[in-house]
Amino acid sequence: MSETMAAVERAVRFGIKINKNEEDSNKRVTYLYDAAGMIPAVMDFVEGTFNYGSWGNVEFVKNNYPCMVKFDGTEDYRLNPDNYELKEDGAKSDITDIYYAGNAMSAFKGGWLCQYETATDEYIIWSNVKYDAAYNAYHRTGKDGTLNAGFYRHIYTPSLVENVARSLSGCQTIGDMTAEQENEACKANGDKWGMSSWWEWNYIICLLKIMAKTDDLQTAYGTGNSRTGQPADTGTLNDKGQFYGASDFRTQVKVFHTEALWGDKWERLTKLICADGIVKVLPYGEPNFTGEGYTDVYRYMWNDWRYGYVDKTVMTPYGRLPISFAGDSHKYAADYGAVDTEIVAVPLVGGGCGCGCGLRCGAYVGLGSAAGSAGWAVAPGLSCEMPAAAEQ
Repeated sequence: MSETMAAVERAVRFGIKINKNEEDSNKRVTYLYDAAGMIPAVMDFVEGTFNYGSWGNVEFVKNNYPCMVKFDGTEDYRLNPDNYELKEDGAKSDITDIYYAGNAMSAFKGGWLCQYETATDEYIIWSNVKYDAAYNAYHRTGKDGTLNAGFYRHIYTPSLVENVARSLSGCQTIGDMTAEQENEACKANGDKWGMSSWWEWNYIICLLKIMAKTDDLQTAYGTGNSRTGQPADTGTLNDKGQFYGASDFRTQVKVFHTEALWGDKWERLTKLICADGIVKVLPYGEPNFTGEGYTDVYRYMWNDWRYGYVDKTVMTPYGRLPISFAGDSHKYAADYGAVDTEIVAVPLVGGGCGCGCGLRCGAYVGLGSAAGSAGWAVAPGLSCEMPAAAEQ
């Protein structure tokens, strides 16, 4: 049996099909393959508990855990998943120690992703193997092209400690830095470290949509701190487990042991650029903020700045992009989007805590900000490479 046939034999695939013409954000999503018949996950805002539905024992949920990672990229120890102030063995953790030689991180292991569209539908499929050539694992591909076992992503929106971007509890988050400054502060942790990439963010968003069987992430997981106008200090959700959210627009949302994936502050990403209307990506390598050496994936056919609730998207093999902005807060893609085709734009995702953000947040993709822009409401993500995977 060939390696490809062997991979297909052991494949588990969880997929969704999104009907482009259905305006209801929930009704437009259908489960496919091994997801067929599964119960969607959802946050119970009344009880304050997360209902995993059928997803609690799925590989990408079980293999996600909080841990401390050293500056050299070594995983030091796991944290108690329900109380980060403790190590997994019950001893006191280092999540608040600025002198600890590392960061608090959320581990994501494995996974392959397939994204594509037809004239009527969009498709997102997760697999535990490379099912065929349409599946990629860019979210865990190292700078040199090596396939890693997974990736580490910040638990906390990074804070600046002696010019280094750190993921620690009880700190004020980074603000007022350009993309280049953010990137240098992230890389200052060590050779394995850098700003979070488009691939990592896209991967997590895809998992969330599959689990909840909806395009409306805020209704499923929480509104986030999206209307207070004040970013929260890190660590407000240390005892809230893997997923947590509320519907009050004041409480941070938490998914996959990661605080504030939307709301609080915009997250700036690497490895995707929209240069004068041409979207370009970098599957692996050292990122830049010009798009030089990147691969062209999509061209916008207008010459201005457009924004609003997204009603139409394009599902490329490299991620989903907004293309029309005549939607609604609970219809179609449910979230805002923005594209400026007259600048070289770096992605800002998620949405912030400003009073106007509210239901605009979630899988918000903003391609209307230059790398040189800086503001109190923008911060980088922080990620670290894992060691290489056994399969190549």
